[in-house]
Amino acid sequence: MLHRFIQEFLAYCRLADFSHRSLQALAIRLNEFTAFLQSQRIRSIKKVTYLDLVAFVADFNSPSIHVRKSRIWTLRQFYHFLTLNHKVAENIATRLPYPKIEKTVPQFLTQQEYNRLIRHFSTRAQDFWGLRNLVIVMLLGTLGLRTTTLRMIDVNDVDIRCGLLGVRE
Repeated sequence: MLHRFIQEFLAYCRLADFSHRSLQALAIRLNEFTAFLQSQRIRSIKKVTYLDLVAFVADFNSPSIHVRKSRIWTLRQFYHFLTLNHKVAENIATRLPYPKIEKTVPQFLTQQEYNRLIRHFSTRAQDFWGLRNLVIVMLLGTLGLRTTTLRMIDVNDVDIRCGLLGVRE
């Protein structure tokens, strides 16, 4: 029965124009949920309790914080669908709190490390590709550009006469 509900839910998500990656994540998490319910010998979706959801999110296969967050999102979406289609009386997943994911502090190269990197690429700048790589490292290091911004730079953004580079964010 649960397998049929999952297939209907995934079809609903396709119609709702969920992205391919979201559909993949939903399928993975729902397969994990199915395995969890089997391990707990729970055969009916109506028998699942809030505490079962908490146990699945927090403990099943020792998930990372990102997997826990993904599981909560999946369960909320799935139970919303089940509620709309009168398969369960209420969306018990809405009470699941999202875990707080600490922001990581970016790490920077020291001046010494950056100089070593420049020396390395300078020795390889005899051809077009070597020179290109050196310029990339210099732009990343001296201007602090992000790689996505760097990739958007076009030949037309370079003004050789004025010595300027136009950068779009």
